[in-house]
Amino acid sequence: AARQFQDVTALHRDYLARLTHAQAAFLRARQQAVAALAAVARGQGGARTAPPDPSAPRGPAFDRAQLEYLADGKVSALFGPQFAVLDDRPKQTRLPRPPMLLADRVTGIDAVPGSMGTGTIWTETDIAPDAWYLDPAGRMPAGLMIEAGQADLLLISWLGIDLTGQGDRVYRLLGCEVTFHGSPALAGQTLRYEIHIYQHAEHDGVRIFFFSYDCYVGGKLLITVREGQAGFFTADELASAEGVPWDPAQLTAEDGPPARPAVRAAGRRFGPDQVRAFAEGRPAGCFGEQWAAASAHVRTPRISPGRMLRFDTVPELDPGGGPLGRGYLRAEAAVTPDEWFFDGHFKNDPCMPGTLMLDGGMQAMEFYLAALGFTLGRDGWRFEPVPGEPCRVRCRREVSPASRTVGYEIFVSGLSADPYPTLYADILGTVDGVRAFHARRAAIRLVPDWPLDHWRQLGPPRVQPAGELLPLPALGGLAGHGGLTGHGGLAGAVVDGVRQDYAALLACAWGRPTQAFGPAYARFDGPRVLPRLPGPPYHFVTRIVAVDGPPGSLRPGTTATAEYDVPAQAWYFQDSGAGTMPFAVLMEVALQPCGWLASYAGTVLASRADLRFRNLDGTGTVLREVPAGTSALRTKVTLDSLSQLGDVTIVSFTAACAGVGGPADGQAVFDMQTVFGFFPAEALASQVGLAPSEAERAVMSQPAELAADLRASPPEFFAGPARLPGPMLLMLDRVTGYWPDAGRAGLGRVRACKDVDPGEWFFRAHFFQDPVMPGSLGVEAMCQLLQWYMIERGAPAGLVSPRFEPVMTGQPLTWKYRGQVRPTDGQITVEVEITAAGQDDSPGRQSRHVLADGWLWVDGLRIYHVTGLGMRVVPGDQSPKAGAEP
Repeated sequence: AARQFQDVTALHRDYLARLTHAQAAFLRARQQAVAALAAVARGQGGARTAPPDPSAPRGPAFDRAQLEYLADGKVSALFGPQFAVLDDRPKQTRLPRPPMLLADRVTGIDAVPGSMGTGTIWTETDIAPDAWYLDPAGRMPAGLMIEAGQADLLLISWLGIDLTGQGDRVYRLLGCEVTFHGSPALAGQTLRYEIHIYQHAEHDGVRIFFFSYDCYVGGKLLITVREGQAGFFTADELASAEGVPWDPAQLTAEDGPPARPAVRAAGRRFGPDQVRAFAEGRPAGCFGEQWAAASAHVRTPRISPGRMLRFDTVPELDPGGGPLGRGYLRAEAAVTPDEWFFDGHFKNDPCMPGTLMLDGGMQAMEFYLAALGFTLGRDGWRFEPVPGEPCRVRCRREVSPASRTVGYEIFVSGLSADPYPTLYADILGTVDGVRAFHARRAAIRLVPDWPLDHWRQLGPPRVQPAGELLPLPALGGLAGHGGLTGHGGLAGAVVDGVRQDYAALLACAWGRPTQAFGPAYARFDGPRVLPRLPGPPYHFVTRIVAVDGPPGSLRPGTTATAEYDVPAQAWYFQDSGAGTMPFAVLMEVALQPCGWLASYAGTVLASRADLRFRNLDGTGTVLREVPAGTSALRTKVTLDSLSQLGDVTIVSFTAACAGVGGPADGQAVFDMQTVFGFFPAEALASQVGLAPSEAERAVMSQPAELAADLRASPPEFFAGPARLPGPMLLMLDRVTGYWPDAGRAGLGRVRACKDVDPGEWFFRAHFFQDPVMPGSLGVEAMCQLLQWYMIERGAPAGLVSPRFEPVMTGQPLTWKYRGQVRPTDGQITVEVEITAAGQDDSPGRQSRHVLADGWLWVDGLRIYHVTGLGMRVVPGDQSPKAGAEP
């Protein structure tokens, strides 16, 4: 109470010298109400004390249709005959119309209608999965969560404000103190508001009321609003308002020096195209090429696009600016009379909600954090207000259809980086140059988030032709994208209370670690990064049907059996030249259960470092092709050995993969032995690769006359029955060299390249928060180069409807990886040297084949080596079967 009295007295002295007669009258009236306010504050606990438990609603209730009517129709139809005198009044206190009508129902009113006393109203707001306002993380923006507590308007109308002869006066919010107590609400949740009007004041015709409210989701408190003030003003009083008397020189610094920018944006001015690029999830288009790696993000942190984007340009950003030298940003938005919010807020009294101005200031703070590079290494994170930090808001000038420009100035007082990048600043909003809005000590931070939490609200993702991920609500939950039970009635095994069905396996890719492996992984439900399975469209494990061995035991001999449901219309069948499962996909079907078993065995639990998971070596033999129509593949993997040195762990596995249902039912299709490593990020930062000799380096860089652009899909390589794959699977851009007689066997050598695009689909799929090109796609690129070689040499000629096997069946091949292709790399070079060639002319087995060694380089560093790689072309009427020994 003493603090409130001091605040009011100080403001009173300041305002008398600055404000119009109407504003001065308001403050004198507020001063008269100080004693009553102090008593109420003591009774309710004030802004800093936990609110009481929510009370049960009572009294009249209204549904959504009735609230929409109250926003536009005759209030007496719902409030009763004593309000009939208001039915023809053009301006009166109303709820907003849609889309700004956010309350969906009133569940109770405890107040005497027309009494101009005090009272309580209870409302609810449903956050639909397709709500127009949802931010990119599927949450309700902070400003709109405050706005959804808008039923103080209905309550003051119910109490009779418009019956007091206020016909020429309209409602305007003057200020409040708002505190968030948790993260903004998610789609699918319902907000419950308990709103109190607890005091009135009046002086020279200016009426003010004071309110507070609490917002809950279930039993969890989400927002408190205290010391809310709203008044009723004439058009002249609104037009002559002199604004907020706040001077940025009053700003005080937070403790400690501000964090250094992670990366600085290329410029200090950002136009409409740049701002829109950031809002649409293209930060490199806003901040510069240093942000190109963010194109590989599954869901990059960004501000809301579309109608919720609150500014057009950022004319100034200075990390050393502002009165404290800690940072400054100015954002601006042009205002036109046809802005979407004017029509709904309010009838016959259009103005921009102050909550949207607060949201604009928060977006400007989020833009500032991104421009200093804090979103770059934080795929899937999101912005939110800092819980428990009160922010005092004052509104002193309206944005009307006559306004021209809204500005948002950010005066930074504090910036920290770890564990959550957090920005403290004062927000000063201006309307046509007048200081209209001030938010004192707003606080925004970046926090970890998991895209799966949002996408589960919308349905599972599907893959578009270009490889982007889109949710499909029509699929009706996760069961439609792989199923929750296996063939033959097998269900997922249970690990620490989590059934290892498709939902848990998707959580291994995009979700909370505890959703994948249970409470033992709770330490990773935060800023720490752990190894992930790939996500769709490169996710090839549907369930773990059995596991033999305790979790977290690091015990060799532990086994797991995984199943992958093979979609009949899978993208890779459509892209494959032969209509069978590509070798890269079959490799992943066997490799991904190894990754799951390594995590199950507890390899990351003992390390304090954030680890990455990389395949190092392997030998495998494709025993049979996997055609479309195969129901599922079942893979049994065994952890053969495990060794640890510091934070580095090396694990080896044996895997056997067989068909389930369809033409491959019960047939072994792939056997493999492989080695993986767990490494801290620092260990992978400097790649050493596979050192070539000077002669090998000279051969790789040898100039050649041939240059075939495969991106143009030349018909000789893409139109025939034996052809290269479609655009999503194609891993080569250009053939840059062909020497028909080169190599140790004199059978030829071929070189091709691929430009690294950080926006490629496979970076977003492999892996979340750790994007690298799958090694299996590097091997696939070598297979495709062999196919090009065989078409160029005329190997399909004479065969009926020839087609390629994905890789030569029955032929063991060995791979070694000593590096990675990252989104920031420039160019991949693939070379193959043909080591043998042959054919089989026996009836029913006609074929031609080649064997080769292959290498993959990135930006001049050799990182992959494959030996024994075979490719066979067979007649198209020859059904897939077990391959013969070459």
